[in-house]
Amino acid sequence: MNTEKEDTKKKNWYKSPWVIGWLLLVATVLGVNFYMIMQSMNEFPGLVVDDFYERGQDYEENIHKKLDNNNLWKTSFDYQQIHLNQPADIRFVITDQQGNTANIEKMTLYLYRPANAKKDFSLPMNATEKNNTWHTSVSFDSKGKWDMLVSVIIDGKEANYGESIFVND
Repeated sequence: MNTEKEDTKKKNWYKSPWVIGWLLLVATVLGVNFYMIMQSMNEFPGLVVDDFYERGQDYEENIHKKLDNNNLWKTSFDYQQIHLNQPADIRFVITDQQGNTANIEKMTLYLYRPANAKKDFSLPMNATEKNNTWHTSVSFDSKGKWDMLVSVIIDGKEANYGESIFVND
């Protein structure tokens, strides 16, 4: 009698809920993958453009021009320790390689919060009495890491300089 029950158990392995569950899981995964592949083939426009090579060359040329323009100037940020909700004076010094004054048309300070893009903002920077130094006053409403980017327009050409800062309690 025991042998008949054991034979029945061995023959009915496909009726096990574990086997059925695994088979349904595999079928579901395959079905979803098939659906996603069909959707991408029918609706996805693709990432390739017709003039990708020319666009890549233009991009590289523009990057090299910007880097060359940035290397024409000596720059530095100057600020004290920055605290939450307290005004901080951020100064930016820029000269040419010989220490001469730059002919600056416009300077803007961009502040980026990597953890929350909604907190990003920008401020114009103003010239100080001290030669080659620009400043702005800023108050931060969130502590932590911030990225500063100064965008300078000199003789019609843009140059960008960045630095990371940390706002304390």
